[in-house]
Amino acid sequence: MKKEAFTMLETIIVLILSVVIITFSFPNLMRSRQVVAEHEFWNDFRQSWQAAQVRSKTKHIETMVTFDPVSYQIEFDWRDQQKLVKGKLDIPETILVRKFDDFKMHENGYTKPRTQEFQSSINGRRYLMRIQLAWGGYRIEEK
Repeated sequence: MKKEAFTMLETIIVLILSVVIITFSFPNLMRSRQVVAEHEFWNDFRQSWQAAQVRSKTKHIETMVTFDPVSYQIEFDWRDQQKLVKGKLDIPETILVRKFDDFKMHENGYTKPRTQEFQSSINGRRYLMRIQLAWGGYRIEEK
């Protein structure tokens, strides 16, 4: 009887320790996933931007870049043989779009300079997307 009680006590202690370990590691796991989602968004944005530039320069097609606050997506829209094509990027819920002015990437790949502003709820940092006149590129500044 004593041995059974001791075994039961050991089992309870192991379960309690397991719950404590899982409870404290879960927020870190969630944060890691959120950080990865933000990095994926920025990588996907860069790829969509580069694809739009290549399309503009090779096929002389302009691309509209817009922010849809309802679906919380950035859209790259262009016409391919009179058919509207929409490339959509989901914005992670940890990124707040503070300022995004829709714009057009012209047939030559250039666009007017402007600054778009985002903020991460993970680290509180602001990200300024500075769209430059030269070469139709952009850079991200962390504040």
